[in-house]
Amino acid sequence: MKRLISLLICMMFIITGCVGAQPATTDAPKTEAPTEAIVTDAKTEAPTEQVTEPATTEPVTEPVTEPLFKDPDPEVLAAPAATQFTVSRAIGNDMVIQRNEYIRIWGFADEDQNGKRVNAEFAGLTGAALIEDGHWLITLNGSLPECTEPRTMRVYGDGVEYNIENVLVGDVYWVVGQSNVHYTVQDIKNEPLANEAGRNVRISDDDLIRLNRNASSDATNVWVGSIELIEDVPIKRGWQKPGRGAALLFSAIGYFTAVQIYDKLEGKVPIGMIEFDGNGLGLNSFCPNEVCDELKIDKKDKDGVYRCSGVVNNGPSRFMYNQYMYPFQNMPISGIIWYQGESDMQSPNDKKYPARFRALITELRNRHDQINHDYPVYIVEFPPIKTNYFPYASVRTYMGTIPNVLTNAHLCQSSDLWKDMTYGNNLHPYIKWEQSERMAKMILAGVYGVGDPTCAEGPSAVSVTYEDDGLTAYVKFRNVGSGLKFEGGEAKGIKVKATSASWSKPETIEIVGEDTIKITAKKKIKQIGYNLADNDMFPETLTLCNSEGVPCNAFIID
Repeated sequence: MKRLISLLICMMFIITGCVGAQPATTDAPKTEAPTEAIVTDAKTEAPTEQVTEPATTEPVTEPVTEPLFKDPDPEVLAAPAATQFTVSRAIGNDMVIQRNEYIRIWGFADEDQNGKRVNAEFAGLTGAALIEDGHWLITLNGSLPECTEPRTMRVYGDGVEYNIENVLVGDVYWVVGQSNVHYTVQDIKNEPLANEAGRNVRISDDDLIRLNRNASSDATNVWVGSIELIEDVPIKRGWQKPGRGAALLFSAIGYFTAVQIYDKLEGKVPIGMIEFDGNGLGLNSFCPNEVCDELKIDKKDKDGVYRCSGVVNNGPSRFMYNQYMYPFQNMPISGIIWYQGESDMQSPNDKKYPARFRALITELRNRHDQINHDYPVYIVEFPPIKTNYFPYASVRTYMGTIPNVLTNAHLCQSSDLWKDMTYGNNLHPYIKWEQSERMAKMILAGVYGVGDPTCAEGPSAVSVTYEDDGLTAYVKFRNVGSGLKFEGGEAKGIKVKATSASWSKPETIEIVGEDTIKITAKKKIKQIGYNLADNDMFPETLTLCNSEGVPCNAFIID
């Protein structure tokens, strides 16, 4: 609805430098949504409202809408200024503010400051808010385009003032996941087998890349599996420039992606990366209390710790969101990079993963309360792995159906990026540069219009239809470029299952349209799967790809 409002009230304006103005925002390019949906355990998106022509010839009155941005309320400005308050640690020196979005500044105060006013100004924009229940939240009266010139944000009251220095305006991304997000740039530099580009990645404070790392290894004062919320950021390091060790300790896939996007855009858009990582943690650990309660994900154990059954080691719930992510929920972002799921590989938990992931991202989007509400989510697909760990491919295949149940979700395919089945730490492959290279191409195409999204991202199964006898199926895909193909000309990796039967190779597999394959079998087909084995890799055992050779993502469809 906010996007509709922004289009209706689109205002013409001229911007020089970083001067604030009422925005004429443009939405990021998106791939076309599927017209059919795969039937999975996950819920499907709610239907959108249908726009129909009025049944009368009378003039249609345009709806009255409120402006996106408002000047401070005169009653707020008339209130006495606060004499004591603090600014959230999510706001700090060297930060990046999301361009073309609401600019929010928030913080805390003692109860005796309730009803008093806090003021803020930045790049010609202003705002004010009253302190209520010890909290305050200011939304400035406009948005800003990207700006490479550092500016000072001023937050002030009566006798108290905070000057937040070197603030940039660009794009901010969350990088969220477990140990493969925790895998740092320094880890890559220490790995002689890693890609040379990653081991020698540029680290410079001259780059307008800013980092904010929040890891479960950074101790907080709240126990794991707790419903208690930490309102301010528990990690005091704040926003950092890449140098002096910040980039070395940052998520490799997050930093590498930032560098590649920044370079491709010729340094014209500052990039902010906020990392949230938790080693060995299931999806439930990143979910707010409300999501866990609604989906009945977890239960409290005898020690009072919320835990999720079906997750490796009966993992603790909620605390990554409650302690690390919650303090940032007021901050608009450009999108999320997600690399998690290794701990959700115990059936039937893996089958529930798409529905749970959809519920989490929907909740996060609502809490961010942005103009660009349905910002993109980019999910790293698990690469091949040794078979002596656990059913790694199980959750990978169910994750492959997420784009059909979640708007603007994308898979970063990895089946062709990892071949070393002898590597001892196979669960944590050293291909973070290669994964971030593909991720950056997807983001550049989808967000910035640099490249073709249908070529940058590999094929993803959209729907399946059957002939009456159930022996023939047609699977339709998106992101095929100019058309599907089998690398090397031979179809590999697609399997079918009949009722109470094991997976088997179909009788025939053929491409019958640029986005469709036809499958036949001797018995009635109940399920179709691709990339089902833990160590399946492209093109050795998997060959389906788009016209550019980007592999199809793993999937199971009914």
